[in-house]
Amino acid sequence: MKAIALILLVAPLASLAQGKYIIKGERNGVELAYRWNHPLGKPSELHLRLKNNTAEDKSLSLEIDLSYQGLTVETLSADTCIKAGRTMTGKLNGIYFVPTRLTTDQLKSGDTEAEFTRTEMTAGECP
Repeated sequence: MKAIALILLVAPLASLAQGKYIIKGERNGVELAYRWNHPLGKPSELHLRLKNNTAEDKSLSLEIDLSYQGLTVETLSADTCIKAGRTMTGKLNGIYFVPTRLTTDQLKSGDTEAEFTRTEMTAGECP
């Protein structure tokens, strides 16, 4: 009985501890989102979530500008392919970046913005 009560108490807390993704929109049927991860003793990470809501594979080319207090300080880029109906999530099976020009304190301050500045997609079969 105590084990069940403990599980019921801890499960909601565990879900709150996970960072929520900030949805930046959908382009050509692919939902783009990101979240920051701040592991203790390590540099912060930008995790991307890409969700292909279409019935065809998509090749993507992305550029993300990181701005601090309104000024772009770093640009990140990636090329990938996402299969139809699939989701790519951060470190698990997707894309993540470790910014080199921003500190964890700057990222946590709320003055940092991530913008998808270039998103090119083409339909095509993924390898």
